[in-house]
Amino acid sequence: MQRRTGGLLLVLICLAACTSSPGVTATEARSTGTTAQSSGDTTPDTTQPGNTSPATTSPQSPDTTEPVDSTSPDQSDGFGVGDVLFPSLGNPGIDVEHYTLRLTYDRPTNELTGTVHLDIVMTEARNEFSLDSDGPAVSAVTIDGQSAGFSEQRPELVITPPQQLTKGQRIAVDVSFERSPQAFTSASWGPVGWFPTPGGSFVLNEPEGASTWFPCDDHPSDQASFRFELTVPNGVTAVANGALLDHTSTTSGDTWTWQEDRPMSTYTIQVLTGDYELIDGVGPNGLPMLSAVLREDRDTMQPYVDSSAAMIGFFDDYFGPYPLDSYGVAIADSLSGVAMETFGRPMYSRDDFSSGRLDTPQETLLSHELAHQWFGNAVSPASWSDVWLNESFATYGQWMWLDHIGDVPLDESANFALATRGSGSTAYPTVEDMFGFNSYEGGAVVLQALRKTIGDEPFFTLLRRWVSENNGTARDTADFIALANEVAGRDLADFFDTWLFASTLPARFPA
Repeated sequence: MQRRTGGLLLVLICLAACTSSPGVTATEARSTGTTAQSSGDTTPDTTQPGNTSPATTSPQSPDTTEPVDSTSPDQSDGFGVGDVLFPSLGNPGIDVEHYTLRLTYDRPTNELTGTVHLDIVMTEARNEFSLDSDGPAVSAVTIDGQSAGFSEQRPELVITPPQQLTKGQRIAVDVSFERSPQAFTSASWGPVGWFPTPGGSFVLNEPEGASTWFPCDDHPSDQASFRFELTVPNGVTAVANGALLDHTSTTSGDTWTWQEDRPMSTYTIQVLTGDYELIDGVGPNGLPMLSAVLREDRDTMQPYVDSSAAMIGFFDDYFGPYPLDSYGVAIADSLSGVAMETFGRPMYSRDDFSSGRLDTPQETLLSHELAHQWFGNAVSPASWSDVWLNESFATYGQWMWLDHIGDVPLDESANFALATRGSGSTAYPTVEDMFGFNSYEGGAVVLQALRKTIGDEPFFTLLRRWVSENNGTARDTADFIALANEVAGRDLADFFDTWLFASTLPARFPA
């Protein structure tokens, strides 16, 4: 996500302040705190040309709907998988391999009804298990077609099967639910969940928004394939991750069926409804491209749709082949200043692209969220404490792109970020600052120092191997350090102690 910058990307960017200068900041649509977290000082330093610190106002829903509820990531309910920042998230004993979401959404009444089918492999023998569920009203649960007991203990749905489940057993779970969708407030940045808009809706799920509108294993360590069957009023388009398999129309509404076969984390889910036009295309090496823009915005947004191919070709050379099956952009009626690295089709706000020009703010957002497809989507963080593996890497990719197009030299961006970096460890974020400066520019400083320490060829070999060897999995900081040691051919413990784990960094990069 771009701070509020994947990735969601939730990104808040102070567009008026962005110019071609060091320190350009992408705010991502990753779900974060009650107010937008800025990169560094919340007051733009007008003495620095091109300072682009994000605005500090709270993002507002397009229809000004305020978040009305709040999650409590610091309170463990005994069911979580042990995430330091969000103890309640995740569900021990299960591995979800596939979801089928069948949803019916009526915007005039703001009613969401649906079922979620989960194909689960038990990783432990259990008499009960849980799903993250903090909002949906559940009416029925079945396991392999048999009725199962359940108890809504928010933020958990506790399920009791008809008989004990054994380790390695495969089960099919179906949950029926309904919801009057509304945004929740995440302690990490601001509103997350399902957002009604004047003409439809959108979702922002990072870090814990998905479970506010459907029961799921809402932790990045559990990735799964997805099928979406979305029924909306006639004439409305419904967009989700992956390939469009089918669109049918009946007197009761239009149903849009989408399929994402690659495993993805719940925070990268995309569901959009509204008057959207789908634009087909072909990217580098025959990559399928499918973008979504509001019908009335088609001409204005075409330059941004067209820009993706060149960016993909550039990143391919450094990060390895594009790691997913398709790509596109979704320019939505969503929160201004927020961008989200939704899987295979990042979401941006139409308000931030209304000029139709590819200026620094747009180049920043587009490159950041694209880089997340390698770092965050193909390889997910094993826990939210590892968020720098998403945001720092996407920020470094953003710096590389701005350098490539002659906008901001990479060394200038890195030197500016190092000079303005405050105290605090990139490796040990708190909930409140996990989408702050040290996870973005501050962590990109770590990567620049690593590049200068081991050299260009080993550095980009490391990034390519990180993606190619871990695609479709969740990995942690220790995994990255181990691979860095292997590629460099030496122990880099002193380096990571000095640059990644330390609260105060050196004043200069390694020679």
